[in-house]
Amino acid sequence: MDLTNHPCFNAKVRGKFGRVHLPVAPRCNIQCNYCDRKYDCVNESRPGVTSAVLTPHQAMTYLDFVFEKTKNISVVGIAGPGDPFANPKETMETLRLVRKKYPEIMLCLATNGLGLEPYIDELAQLGVSHVTVTLNAIDHDIGAKIYYQALCQ
Repeated sequence: MDLTNHPCFNAKVRGKFGRVHLPVAPRCNIQCNYCDRKYDCVNESRPGVTSAVLTPHQAMTYLDFVFEKTKNISVVGIAGPGDPFANPKETMETLRLVRKKYPEIMLCLATNGLGLEPYIDELAQLGVSHVTVTLNAIDHDIGAKIYYQALCQ
């Protein structure tokens, strides 16, 4: 597994490698005022926007189709449309299925961090290489201090 082939974290490989997000997590455990979980929005392709929510087995069928049609996918991620750990059963089952069938693919997820802790060991065991924990603050100055502290540790 080549961790440098993650297009979200290496600008040099953007356009050469791609990612696919599996929309298996519809529920969220917080309600951010800025959040917009759109369905069927043709003008957006960011994580969290989807045409449908899939079961873990439907996600595998979709992933098989994607890999059949597109050869440069290096990352499979879960980033919504809600939070992966507001949907831990679906999230973890999907990650297990992907790892079993595609052992060399990079796995990633994005979460607000609520509910993450009970799954950290299994995420490591599954080889989830990138976990993005979003961090929000009401005040810009406080948010900057939090980010700075996190980067310096």
